[in-house]
Amino acid sequence: MSIPVLTFFCELESAPLSELFSGNKLINTISKLDANISLGLLDLSSERAEVVKKFNRSNIPVTAWILLDKDQGYWTSLDTIEETAIQYNMFKAWKAKYKLDFAAIGLDIEPELNTVSALSKNPWNHAPVLAKRFFSNQNYYEKLATARALIQSIRTDGFAVETYQFPTVMDERKAKSSVLAKSLGIPPLSADREVLMLYASFFPAYGDSILWSYARQCQAVGVGSTGGGVKIEGMPPLKTMRWIDLKRDLLLASKAVDNIYIFSLEGCVTNNYMDRLLDLDWSTQVIPPVRSAMGISLIRRVGQAVLWTLSHPLEVALGLIVASSFMKMLRKLFAKN
Repeated sequence: MSIPVLTFFCELESAPLSELFSGNKLINTISKLDANISLGLLDLSSERAEVVKKFNRSNIPVTAWILLDKDQGYWTSLDTIEETAIQYNMFKAWKAKYKLDFAAIGLDIEPELNTVSALSKNPWNHAPVLAKRFFSNQNYYEKLATARALIQSIRTDGFAVETYQFPTVMDERKAKSSVLAKSLGIPPLSADREVLMLYASFFPAYGDSILWSYARQCQAVGVGSTGGGVKIEGMPPLKTMRWIDLKRDLLLASKAVDNIYIFSLEGCVTNNYMDRLLDLDWSTQVIPPVRSAMGISLIRRVGQAVLWTLSHPLEVALGLIVASSFMKMLRKLFAKN
């Protein structure tokens, strides 16, 4: 069987990043794995540039994962798309200054940090804001056009584009819906590679079932979390995966896709998973959770129906009117007989 290409997400400030790569051992391990790095650009410092140069010298492909300051929203969304465009231009100047090579640009499509924090604390209090956003059509389409223009600009500059998306993007696309895109600012976007963040740490009891339900329909899979990541006010950190669970998800994902992303590199190092990844036998048999994944797929279809209904109120209303009229005609016909 073919071995999937691994990419490690790395999301560290400059000082711990430099410490992580202070020697050659980790670089050598990544090279032996023929793995890639998606490096979160929390800053554009000379220290971070030196780490990228180490990757370049070792021929390790690096994706520039664009991130913003926390007070700007941190991730890429329709609410932060202008800031992301500015940050991308700053990245290009930094790349040129230090003569760095990058294989791709990564856009992490998530609601802005303040929105995630507000929803984690009290989602009902934030519901009116989301409803208002859902009906703001003009603002949505203007922001969406800006996002698409940014992606086109990145491609024109010669970079491939990766997007890191919640799995619900597939359901919204299937439902021809824009509910989540409008209310949360996380639209489906055209990318050279769309990576679904199927982290078992989000739903530990159903992680493998959710993974199996989505993985067979997508381009690339993100698994985790092994630790790390930004701290969100009001939300506990993701539960760190045990090796046995990470191994299960890696083997399951390898049955469906050729590219697997692991969140995060620093977590794998802390938990001593790197040597285990080197020794992993990708031909190891793993039994897909077919029955439970069917239940997840059923829930997804219900969700898709709800998304379609909310996105097509006129069609629903017309259908109800037609159905009501038809029922009235039937009652009259049976009454005459």
